[in-house]
Amino acid sequence: MFNIKCNYQITIDKQNEFIAKIKEGQKICVETINAYGDRFKDLNQLINLINDKKGKTHHHPLTGPIYIENANPGDVIKVHIYKIDTEEMAQSMSKTAGIDPITNPAIAERIPIISEKSSESEIYYCNGIKLDYSPMIGIIATTPNEGKIKTGHAKVKNGGNLDIPFIAPNNDIYLPVDIEGAGLYLGDVHALQGYGELSGIAMEASSKIVLDIEVLKSRKKLDNILVVGREPFSGKECIGIIGIGEKMQIEDSVYDSFKGSYQVIKQLLPTMSENMIKSLITLIGNSFNGQAFSKTSESTSIIVISKEDIEKVTHNLYNNFSQEIEKIIFERNDIIYE
Repeated sequence: MFNIKCNYQITIDKQNEFIAKIKEGQKICVETINAYGDRFKDLNQLINLINDKKGKTHHHPLTGPIYIENANPGDVIKVHIYKIDTEEMAQSMSKTAGIDPITNPAIAERIPIISEKSSESEIYYCNGIKLDYSPMIGIIATTPNEGKIKTGHAKVKNGGNLDIPFIAPNNDIYLPVDIEGAGLYLGDVHALQGYGELSGIAMEASSKIVLDIEVLKSRKKLDNILVVGREPFSGKECIGIIGIGEKMQIEDSVYDSFKGSYQVIKQLLPTMSENMIKSLITLIGNSFNGQAFSKTSESTSIIVISKEDIEKVTHNLYNNFSQEIEKIIFERNDIIYE
């Protein structure tokens, strides 16, 4: 399997040189480094990384950009995640992120905790507490045609620091393409995070991500990143529409995901009026925070709608939910059904 190592990139920018070139459908392994900026073996090394934000390491290092053959502006790439294997992992409190950031700069107030996997389904947290092991990708993005995205930040349409637990193994993520080759970036993997990332820092981990990518050529305009698969909180097959608040306000990200949800439902129910669709989303759409609040980066949200509710409102059954939703939303002509 083709392996792509982390190059510790700190911007998502079309001026950056591609670090790898891959083909559609090629299964690859992408290595990422934890959000603290480098590998660590013990608490002392972790504390040094936490205190070294402006030193030799940079928080939220990225792997990318990755060039995808046949991806051109106006296309969409579908990233399918097969597996995420996490390595060293830790959590601490933040001075800038979260609903209630700490004000005391003392390292003890950050309560840094190093955790580890206790089994394939659990992590050992602390004080005898074991929690579910549920790895996810915090940062995923394609390169914007104009401007750049600093690591730890996000931009409407292209992505970035989303911190959405739905971006997880066995799911499909759909991202718009702005430049030739797409320029995919990955990073900031979490071994576990609830929606909202309320304290500002999840169980940050280095990782190896196994994935492949498909380029969708025939589509309608896509203004939001989409996720299709099994949503971890409900355990149901769902479609998720991601919103980003460019002004760092949570209400802006909720509005962005709401607008995107309208576009999706309108394609599923083309004869339904605008206000009726908005009312329908209120009944079947569930809004979750990605990164609920941060003083230094954009808030994100996702509206999740279950397969069962999509089937009820469209009067259709979806045997292969991801592919059949693809056919409608992206106007694919190359999918053949039995």
